[in-house]
Amino acid sequence: MNIFDKNLKTIFNFFDKFINFLKKITRIEVIKKLEKFAESIYSSALIISCLIIFIIGLIVYGKTSIGWALPLAIFGPLVILFIAFLAKDFHGACSDLIKSNTTSLSNNAILRFGAITSLVFAALTFILALISIFNGSLATTIWSLLASLLLFISAGTQFNPSLLNVEITNKSSSGEDFIAIFSLSLKSMVFFEKIISTILIVLGNVYLIANVFTQKMGFFFSGLGFLFSGISFPILIYISFTILWFFNSIFLAILSLGRRK
Repeated sequence: MNIFDKNLKTIFNFFDKFINFLKKITRIEVIKKLEKFAESIYSSALIISCLIIFIIGLIVYGKTSIGWALPLAIFGPLVILFIAFLAKDFHGACSDLIKSNTTSLSNNAILRFGAITSLVFAALTFILALISIFNGSLATTIWSLLASLLLFISAGTQFNPSLLNVEITNKSSSGEDFIAIFSLSLKSMVFFEKIISTILIVLGNVYLIANVFTQKMGFFFSGLGFLFSGISFPILIYISFTILWFFNSIFLAILSLGRRK
């Protein structure tokens, strides 16, 4: 039996080293660099989208003389910039939401399990993206790369719960654990709202540029949808978090009353 125990310990030690490697590639510094990179291209992606819409409006108006094309070229960029102006303050507001709403877990086992699972699926979706490139499927490639990136950064927050203001303490009750696990994805969306916003805007630009070359209106409307979703994402996620966290606060208050008895 001792032989089996030793072999099992050897195998588990190997897995521990592998998990430590995964922690290193998703460490806080890497996540912060991704955030800074998203911030660095956010403004340029926004300006580029305005220019593309202006160009598309002029092209459509020049070829078809459709009535809405010229107003789109003139006022479209202004509307985009105005919504971006309104959303600007929500970037800081989302950061404040994370800082002011602490959740607790009694153990980080579920976080480690979730992080490893996320990285496995991140690798699979990345492989799918590479296969899709050779198959010539642009949509599958884009969506697979997007899913891979989101799964990767999700693993980063689960390996580093302090990023989401999640506290690991043995004082946490099972009810508090449930709330923390339930709200983990929502907190991740709030924490990475700048990255997600930038990705959606870049996707919008990709579809809008595809429209310029193919003249397919489907690409144009898809591009607009991604663009406006990306710009307004900080507002939408802030409101969603505030509404859902109201119910979490009620449950947490009930649990705290139970502790006092």
